[in-house]
Amino acid sequence: MRAVAAAAKKVAEEFKKMVKEKLGVVPPHIEAMCDNAATVVAPFVRMYGAAMGPGALDPKTKELIGLALACALGCKHCMTWHTIMALEHGATKEEIFEVLGVVAVMTGGPGIVTWSETVIEVLKQKGLL
Repeated sequence: MRAVAAAAKKVAEEFKKMVKEKLGVVPPHIEAMCDNAATVVAPFVRMYGAAMGPGALDPKTKELIGLALACALGCKHCMTWHTIMALEHGATKEEIFEVLGVVAVMTGGPGIVTWSETVIEVLKQKGLL
């Protein structure tokens, strides 16, 4: 059991490094989860890596799908993450706005007035707006 906990702790520490690299900071709730629930965080990190890597769909497409789902579910942290990751995988501002358009169609008003706000903020931070 200690070996599993040690391996999970290592994955959680790597995850914190990646989050800091992508976001510039490790949000306190992520740090707390990594430090106190590494055996929960580690399988999620592994699953994310397996799901979002190259396959029948390329990583950019998968990140755009992740962005759409994050918007539809209203997860601001996820919207930020998937916007950054989509951009890193080559998504354009135009592709991201098309995703926001699909989200608006599928979610109605929240897709236009709420869910787009976080994504647009990331695009501004990246100098794309």
